[in-house]
Amino acid sequence: MNELEATISQVIDENNISFEWGKEVLNELKHTELDLNSKRKDLTKVPFITIDGSDAKDFDDAIHCIYSKSSFTLSVAIADVAELVQLGTALDDEALNRGTSIYFPSKVIPMLPEEISNNLCSLVPNQIRNVVVCEIAFSELGEVQGYNFFEARIKSHKRMTYAEVDKFLAAGSGLESNISNSIKSLHKLTETLLKIRSKRGALEIESQEPILDINLEGKVNKIILPKRLFSHQMVEESMLAANVCAANFMNKHYNFGVYRIHEEPDELKLESLKKFFSLKGFSGSFSKDPASLIKQCLLHSKDNKLNKALQTVVLQSLKRAEYSTEELGHFGLQLQRYSHFTSPIRRYPDLMTHRMIKNILNNSLNTTNKDNIEEICIDMSDLERVAERSSRQVTQQMICFFLKKYIGQEVSAIVTGVAEFGLFAEIQDFYVSGLIHVSDLSGDRYFLDKESNTLRGRKTGKSYRLGQSMLVTIANVLPEERKITLVPKSNKK
Repeated sequence: MNELEATISQVIDENNISFEWGKEVLNELKHTELDLNSKRKDLTKVPFITIDGSDAKDFDDAIHCIYSKSSFTLSVAIADVAELVQLGTALDDEALNRGTSIYFPSKVIPMLPEEISNNLCSLVPNQIRNVVVCEIAFSELGEVQGYNFFEARIKSHKRMTYAEVDKFLAAGSGLESNISNSIKSLHKLTETLLKIRSKRGALEIESQEPILDINLEGKVNKIILPKRLFSHQMVEESMLAANVCAANFMNKHYNFGVYRIHEEPDELKLESLKKFFSLKGFSGSFSKDPASLIKQCLLHSKDNKLNKALQTVVLQSLKRAEYSTEELGHFGLQLQRYSHFTSPIRRYPDLMTHRMIKNILNNSLNTTNKDNIEEICIDMSDLERVAERSSRQVTQQMICFFLKKYIGQEVSAIVTGVAEFGLFAEIQDFYVSGLIHVSDLSGDRYFLDKESNTLRGRKTGKSYRLGQSMLVTIANVLPEERKITLVPKSNKK
């Protein structure tokens, strides 16, 4: 068992993650097949394309956009997973148990068997697939003029990566005219939607997770921070628009839905944030509106050399996004209603949304129970947290293995956390934090100044603060415990 396999196995055990398919699931899978004869709208000639990362295998969304007569028509086609995964089946029970696919470096624990996620439902090129389409009409200014949901049959005309789309946009040529026109139309629409997003006051928080390049031996070759491309925003804005329409559609017919909610920060958190940023050089008057206040802090962070550390503080003041049947809005996106509709292959809430929409389309509203759905929403929020934690744990542990060869070396680090027992400092270029214990801060006895969030020496007054750059020595690395011990350069023995 190599480092990656051992790490994933450890994390699976720690978090009690289900990763094997039972006999009932495998038996159902043998009898699961696409019905391409069902009554659906035939869109196989429409030049839908998929846009994903280069390593993607489960293509659950395809896009087509056209600009004509000063208006846009955006069609977002999502794999019709609900057709194959029926309520009460072993497949559904296991998907419900897992809640979400979990993505590790070079490995995925899928919510659904790969025969469904990577084959029967995946919108692979030149293969006919059943989908649920959200068709949205936009004005030239990006205002939604109407939308429509319907079941359809499509054929993806091309599979493109984000990098390929950006390359095309830079060149302006190199694709068939119908695909070219669709991408150019989507580019124009996205520019408009991004302006609306900004005017709406949606938060822009940069929080990219490092990507690990893993070799055949299960070791880290290098650590990469992914580059955000305009093509990412094109897909994101398309999915966001479809998700908003899905939330409104459910609300219109049920007076509730499977919403993705993000509540406002608590007042105490906001007051603490204001005090902290005042000490970090923010000299203006803070807005009384929570969203505007957060945006002020983010803007101050962006123009500050302490960018990452300050953004971390802002993130810590925000609540987690969750799932609920209650219409509580999405603070981060500044939307009244929002849902998850676009990834039913890998997220169970999206599958729930699909079922509700299909019930509307098939006049079967009475089959949906709000109380049952709310219970599932709570479970899905919990499972999402487990998935995120598990993914981070594997990444951190693999980076720790990688850092073992750097023990004893001096590296640059930035203080990202302050506590009574010491400092957390992120090692630059490795995107992982280690601990500098307070006992290793020589020359004084240090105490935590909670108001300024600094460690301050009792005699010398010397302080360590968020965002401070330091030269440190990697003293020790314990991969299985995901612990990195750092000491300041002056303390090197």
